[in-house]
Amino acid sequence: EAGIRDTLTGLFNRNYFEEHLKTEFHSAIRYSENISLLILDIDHFKKVNDTHGHLVGDRVIRFVARTLEKNIKGKDCAARYGGEEFTLLLPETPPAGARAVAENILKAVSQAQLVRADNKQPLGKITVSAGVAGYQRGEDIMDFIDRADRALYQSKNDGRNRVTVAK
Repeated sequence: EAGIRDTLTGLFNRNYFEEHLKTEFHSAIRYSENISLLILDIDHFKKVNDTHGHLVGDRVIRFVARTLEKNIKGKDCAARYGGEEFTLLLPETPPAGARAVAENILKAVSQAQLVRADNKQPLGKITVSAGVAGYQRGEDIMDFIDRADRALYQSKNDGRNRVTVAK
């Protein structure tokens, strides 16, 4: 179990996630089921680290990880993909359902009133951006990931703290 978990957050790590994605992706194709992928990124995270230090940055990462866990169920899988980036795999979930999950996460994160543990100073508003892709018949796994990633960048380019669903 230790080798498949991210040490900071307790979420699955990238290696595990990529293997799990392959399995679930091929299963969804085989059984003609919906599957959706979310890629999320903490907005302006470098500023949090630069302003408050890496320990506070780590707490923000853990807070976002817990928020992801609270918003998934059943076969859903949350992972820390790297740095301040996270992925959610939602088997048996169409893009509209994945969008709703992403919006709940964005709302929970942006409404949190996070403060520093040492001096109770507010950290300011923490937000995340998200890209969502639902599997499209005929695409391969790299296209699926790429569409979610491009949707995330669209959210960033459109002003952050938003969800974009890939076309």
